[in-house]
Amino acid sequence: MADGPAPDSLWVVNPSGERRAGGWIDDVLAERVRERGMQARFPAAASFPRQRVEVIRAFDTETEVNRLFYERGWTDGLPIVAPTLARLEDMLAGTRLARTSLLGEVDPLRGLATVEKVAVNAVMAGCRPTHLPVVIAAIQAMLDPAFNMRGVQTTDENVAPVLIVNGPIARKLQVNCSFGCLGPGWQANAAIGRAVRLVMNNIGGGWPSVVSFAGLGQPARYTLCFAENEAQSPWAPLHVEAGHDAATSTVTVLRAESVVNVTGGLQELASVIGSAASAFSLLHGGKAVAVVAPATAARLAADGLDKAAVRRWLWERGRIPTADWERLWLYSNVAKDGRWPEWVLAASESGAIPAVETPDDIVVVVAGGDVPIAQQAYLPTWGFPACCITRPIEDNDMDVDG
Repeated sequence: MADGPAPDSLWVVNPSGERRAGGWIDDVLAERVRERGMQARFPAAASFPRQRVEVIRAFDTETEVNRLFYERGWTDGLPIVAPTLARLEDMLAGTRLARTSLLGEVDPLRGLATVEKVAVNAVMAGCRPTHLPVVIAAIQAMLDPAFNMRGVQTTDENVAPVLIVNGPIARKLQVNCSFGCLGPGWQANAAIGRAVRLVMNNIGGGWPSVVSFAGLGQPARYTLCFAENEAQSPWAPLHVEAGHDAATSTVTVLRAESVVNVTGGLQELASVIGSAASAFSLLHGGKAVAVVAPATAARLAADGLDKAAVRRWLWERGRIPTADWERLWLYSNVAKDGRWPEWVLAASESGAIPAVETPDDIVVVVAGGDVPIAQQAYLPTWGFPACCITRPIEDNDMDVDG
């Protein structure tokens, strides 16, 4: 009788974080899994060879990698691309940085974010090599203490990173800035944001229900990456406002508690800003994002308003009445001991409180499709300190098919 087919072999690279003092973050996570009674979801937590490369043998190796990585806690629940040695080498061609270069330690478990580890997670997310410089720049921005990675990873709120790409690389990589830019359909938007989340999960240890206690989560915790619609904006783009040359490619990182769609104009946007959606910016401060549709921006510019004027208009009109503030759940249950910022207390005396401390704490970005019934969006912020970090992106001039 002839022997049956032999299993295939796949050499995959470990995406998990190692710590500066030695050991793997998964050993800590496995303890937390047991404490939380989450073994059914993470049956293979910390069960892997303690080495850089693992050989997977199976008749269907891609399926087996997905099964193992899911049970080990290394995915976001969606299928991943197996991070083989060959795919890793292709991905690393997207950057001039050495694979051993250390970007920093990712909170809360402080796994080492080397270029290679970030690249492994980018492979898993479905990135192309040309996407890697954007992922690296985003991670560097998020490792800035102002981002408060530990708070973002461990809070019971639903905060997610917001990535906004500007400059030539946005067009080169086709990072969507127009119709559907906050939704599905564009590889760069989906994969870049997803790679960042996998880095947070696999190198930082932000496992849901184990370390991250976001009460509901939100779809933006899979990915929230888009570009500013510079071609249809009448105003200076975000990166130029931050002091960069228009020809420089950048990624700007903020925090978003949610994404609220607003149909209408600036008045409707202000009404949402001045609501309970802004409760956490009242408590903690921070920088919120107002996404303005191209048609709305064109009308405002025709009326003589620039971004600064729009920020001030929204700040002056997007206010929550003091009586409504005093009825907030946060007012009665979290900050009843008077832990509100001084600017909130002072504004409450006037009868209405702005959502953020100053007009400059509202980041205005033009994005979306040019439709007659304009769709704006409000991204209320969470946490502290105020966070709007813009980093230049290394572009190694690879072909976009690379």
